[in-house]
Amino acid sequence: MTRLHWTTQLEMELTKPQSLRVLDKSSVARLARGVHPGLSNPTIDRWIRESIAAGRLQRVVRGTYLNRFIHPAALPCEAAVWLRPGAIISLQTVLGDSGVWNNFTDWVTAVVPLSPRYSTPSLGRVATGAGTFVFRGIPVGILEGGAETDRLEPQLSYRRATPEAALLHWLYLARSPRSRKSPPPADLDIAALDSRRLKRLARAMRLSGTLREWQEGVAASSMSPA
Repeated sequence: MTRLHWTTQLEMELTKPQSLRVLDKSSVARLARGVHPGLSNPTIDRWIRESIAAGRLQRVVRGTYLNRFIHPAALPCEAAVWLRPGAIISLQTVLGDSGVWNNFTDWVTAVVPLSPRYSTPSLGRVATGAGTFVFRGIPVGILEGGAETDRLEPQLSYRRATPEAALLHWLYLARSPRSRKSPPPADLDIAALDSRRLKRLARAMRLSGTLREWQEGVAASSMSPA
């Protein structure tokens, strides 16, 4: 029986459901040498370049790639934590995708934990081969407030805030003197949110007053004459 070429074997490995969805160069090399021991770095580099050209890998930044062999293909959101450790997809990306915010953005918005235990991450806008990422910093005590089932979407390969948590992250940033982010717009579809979850998280994050003030402002603006 003819043995499959190592590139075919590697590509078959990358299509498996349990395969890594975001890859760095070392993980590609490990997989490649797992199907064909002794492969040189230049040979693996050439395969990476060819796969990028064929649209089967998508370069994010140097040495980091989205796996497009797998189905469904990896999305830019999944690479956020590779760019900033601890990153959680949130804010406009989550609210837009969930229909709460009616303005689509192809930028990936994420929050990252701030803590004295860690070095301060680089924040702001990051242009990559997979699109633009925007990172905002929030104290870890806010990000970890409340039950994980209220804060994070389940059964994903990356950390993604629930819409309720994403709104509270936005409200926190809007009130923070260290942030220049404007408050959420008044036309958000709040009815699409789980009100009980929103209240639980607001209490846990100590943002109940901030949420109430924003909701009162939204209500007042809706009653104003056009």
